[in-house]
Amino acid sequence: MSADVIIIGGGVIGTACAYFLARRGVKVLLLERNHLGSGASGATAAIVSISGTSGTPEALRRLNIESYHLILDIEQDFDQPLEVIQGGALYAAMNEQEARGIRPAYEEVCEMGIDAQWMKGSEARHFEPLLGPNVEAAFYNPASYHVNPFRLYEGYLNAALRRGSRIEYGVQVREVKLKDDAIDRIITNKGDYHADWVVLAGGVHTPEILSPLEIEIPIVPARGQVILTEACSVKTEHIISFLDHLYIKQTASGNFYLGSHTEFVGFENRITLEKIANFAQVLAYGVPLLARLRALRFFVGFRPICEDNLPIIGPLPACSKLVIASGHGRTGVRYSASTGKAVSELIVDGKTEHPIDAFRVERFTK
Repeated sequence: MSADVIIIGGGVIGTACAYFLARRGVKVLLLERNHLGSGASGATAAIVSISGTSGTPEALRRLNIESYHLILDIEQDFDQPLEVIQGGALYAAMNEQEARGIRPAYEEVCEMGIDAQWMKGSEARHFEPLLGPNVEAAFYNPASYHVNPFRLYEGYLNAALRRGSRIEYGVQVREVKLKDDAIDRIITNKGDYHADWVVLAGGVHTPEILSPLEIEIPIVPARGQVILTEACSVKTEHIISFLDHLYIKQTASGNFYLGSHTEFVGFENRITLEKIANFAQVLAYGVPLLARLRALRFFVGFRPICEDNLPIIGPLPACSKLVIASGHGRTGVRYSASTGKAVSELIVDGKTEHPIDAFRVERFTK
């Protein structure tokens, strides 16, 4: 079983790599251990923003802007619309201390040339009536939208399949065998696979796949617990964010998606009532409507976070044909298109349009 490039991982990064490689005429085989989007990609708000409450590291800004525009541009190549909601993002503060906390993000957005707007509490409530009376201040970033994450990674994959790519499910990669500077074979629970190149987009499972090579990659799972509410009529097109990575969005179908804090608890895959109640209470305090909606579903996602909060994009020092594309943390959707494009350029052209030196794995081995 062979291909020009084998991609390990069927999340938004793996499918984006498959899409951009297929556009360049590369024969791609994608291997997924479970089902499409079974990792972090199936538990994301799919927010695509230029900057945010945590800011954007300088090294990522070019990829951020590129991906922001690419996702909108390539939607026409997909079978279904992405359910893009381009309402921008509102970052709210509940007191003066929080207002000081979001001010640097506002200033960064302005420095990037985005026409952001700072508002007092009364102005913010007029701008977004869902906000509660205790909102002290807010700023609006128009350069932000959200999509249906399932439509996005399915769109990447289906467009790649139309161009001759393939995908196999239930394939668990046990080891990637190297020989000199080449891929010898990929050992799996379903036999050996062969390819000239391997792209490892395994998310939180990337360290596990590389461990037989005695290569340590500092990617750790960060649990995020999520609430999906019942649907109601359209109330807002804004993403509404608070400090500590708390945010809500209303989907195209009318459900509200409530996102949570990040928890470093290993692979403990369970819902904890204390955490859910805590962040739901904070969000309902900021957006009172939420207290009147029933929760339909609680679920968990593990975000693959690197210790320096930058992704890993690039080849292993031990083998130039083994490319890692992982560690995007909470922003896999946001950087999916630019990551897929960069990986395709690296494999086809031997170089990338935008510098990726800051994302190479060597930064952890120096």
